[in-house]
Amino acid sequence: MVEVIRIGMDARPLSTRISGVGRLIAETIKAFPNPEKYHFYLFSHLPIHKDHNGILSLSNITFVSRGGAFKWKGGIYYNLFLPILFRFFKLDLFWGSQQILPPFLPRKLKAVLTYCDLVLYLYPKTMRPLARIQQRMFQRYSVKRASHILSISKQTSEDMCSFFGYDPEKTGVSYPGVNQKEIDEALLDTPSRRITDLGENYILSVSTIEPRKNYPFLLKVFREYRRLNPKEHQNWVIVGKIGWESQEFIEELRQEQSLFGDLHILDSIADIDLQHIYKNAGLFVFASHYEGFGIPMLEAIYQKKYCMVSDIPTFREIGGTGVTYLPYRTDADAKEWANEILKFYKNPILPTSDISSFTWENAASITEKAFQKTLSAR
Repeated sequence: MVEVIRIGMDARPLSTRISGVGRLIAETIKAFPNPEKYHFYLFSHLPIHKDHNGILSLSNITFVSRGGAFKWKGGIYYNLFLPILFRFFKLDLFWGSQQILPPFLPRKLKAVLTYCDLVLYLYPKTMRPLARIQQRMFQRYSVKRASHILSISKQTSEDMCSFFGYDPEKTGVSYPGVNQKEIDEALLDTPSRRITDLGENYILSVSTIEPRKNYPFLLKVFREYRRLNPKEHQNWVIVGKIGWESQEFIEELRQEQSLFGDLHILDSIADIDLQHIYKNAGLFVFASHYEGFGIPMLEAIYQKKYCMVSDIPTFREIGGTGVTYLPYRTDADAKEWANEILKFYKNPILPTSDISSFTWENAASITEKAFQKTLSAR
């Protein structure tokens, strides 16, 4: 009889529509090797969102929905109620999926932490104030408390070890991946009318609209591109919810959308529609100041869309020599982007990046090894 390892995890990201961390959790669990050996207890203050319902059908999943009066706020539930709840479950390991561990985690319970980025320390002003306060209160403790830390890129792992003085021997890199089967199946379905109405060959950006994603810069780029080619320029499609970007910029973006009709902002997109949006795009652009990884860029490359992105280390880990990297701060930089976009549409090319190693099976295998290493350590 197989001895089952009981793993508790922070499943709060699964309570909302598909996003970066939510996708990472769900896809890793679905691809996890030896499912008969690992049972996951998903702790969340809210129900699992319908986008992730498929995970609840897995035989090695138990969703724990208790919370009582603590359910009204995710941070309070996680930091205060969850450590109490753990005492009613004989867990072997806790997986902190959002780089934070509860401050009163039982002393004997070992923990693996997934570390996504150092936004708190490198770009704190791009975070919502409440999230910034919560992260600052518990992140250093969480790193110190973790038995093993899995980062989502080499750059993130190196930065984390350097910043906190964490032992590199207790770390690993578990890259997010591409679910090729689900993407291919999504492309066999019919997209909604609003997706087909977008046409084809547009410029595409996919991410939450918030300061770190550098959308004010991309708006400058698009305006300059439109100026260079006023009659034949391609539309710009943004897929992502409006996050905590300044209200002034959101109003400016909406005004641009209304005045010119060549800018489209879409949120609440189903995964089938999203994959058709990638398929019908001509060029993918991503000008982030900083990223822990870049799943949208990875998915764009999988769908053979050329990428123009900001020149940051993480993007180079993904794209290698197969995409274009550009400076991303000044008006002169914006003009360079616009000229590169103009040149691309005159002579389109395909990406040559090798993304064969970016699979959820690889991510799940590395995560399992981290769990085994943690559980076997004294």
